[in-house]
Amino acid sequence: MTRVSAWQRVGNGVGLVGVLAIAWFIAETTPTEEAWQGPIVVSGDIGETLTGRNIEAVVSEVRVADTVTASNGWAGPTSGVWVVVDASVAAVVDDLGVSLGTAELVINGVTYSASERPDDGTIARAPLSTGIPLTGPLMFEVPRELVESEAASSATIQLAINSDPRADSMLVVGVDLTALPLQPFVDTDDPIWGAM
Repeated sequence: MTRVSAWQRVGNGVGLVGVLAIAWFIAETTPTEEAWQGPIVVSGDIGETLTGRNIEAVVSEVRVADTVTASNGWAGPTSGVWVVVDASVAAVVDDLGVSLGTAELVINGVTYSASERPDDGTIARAPLSTGIPLTGPLMFEVPRELVESEAASSATIQLAINSDPRADSMLVVGVDLTALPLQPFVDTDDPIWGAM
């Protein structure tokens, strides 16, 4: 029978602790599936030019209103309120088949997509050109009580060229909706090419 000395036991214990520490480090630093497939977020503020892989945008103004009328005459009835975002968006590298596929407002983990009902009165889903920004409104219909809640103080506007922005750039602009006055109505301008 072989005797194990006290020093060998200590050495084995230290070795085991080392192996466990390495295993813990690997488990903690290995990217999750969400991190592998999630969008590459580029964050900024209102008025700041944000640039991703193939998208560049500026959110210039955000307004909250009871009613909205688009430049083409479309008027949106709602039981909630409208959050109107004025933005300029352009492709950076390639514009073949490129459009503003993601235009979302996120409040307290709930995602609201920009309304496509105003048709050509909005830049939602509009085709983009390389280096020539498309400037116009995005309109989000949200519940009135949500805009008035504390959660609306840390809302975000998310823009991307794909409707599924996984593993691609997503521009994120923070906005405090509670700091914005509720206007009775907003009339939007025509979407135009240029002016970022």
